[in-house]
Amino acid sequence: MKKQEELAKFSNEKHEVGLVKNVLNKCKYTMQGLNYCLNNESSFILVAICACLVIILGISFDISFLEWVISFGSLALISVVELINTAIEAVCDLVTLDYSEYVKVAKDCGSAATGIMTVLALIVNLIIFVPEVMRLIIDLF
Repeated sequence: MKKQEELAKFSNEKHEVGLVKNVLNKCKYTMQGLNYCLNNESSFILVAICACLVIILGISFDISFLEWVISFGSLALISVVELINTAIEAVCDLVTLDYSEYVKVAKDCGSAATGIMTVLALIVNLIIFVPEVMRLIIDLF
């Protein structure tokens, strides 16, 4: 019962803060989450590097607006899935640091989701950029 009272109190305090401060707090928490992943998750850093590569290739090959949206959309989805996977891992570690089959399933499923999204984004970006690279090679010879 005590936890419910604490949650109710927290919920009421949150509504009293005000809209602007609430939005600013959400932005702050968003930046903290992104900062954590950039500093602690190597796969998140890899996505950031891939985004830079996509920008360079996209500008170099003058890809269409739709190709920009699809390419960055796929990278954004990887980032979202990676953030969720990181949250799952943190909660699992909070629950127990001992081996648990349930924790293993949760972490493995989160990792699988990230892996599937990464493969999908790779395929999408290959579909966009391989023809451009092939045209460049053909034009050179």
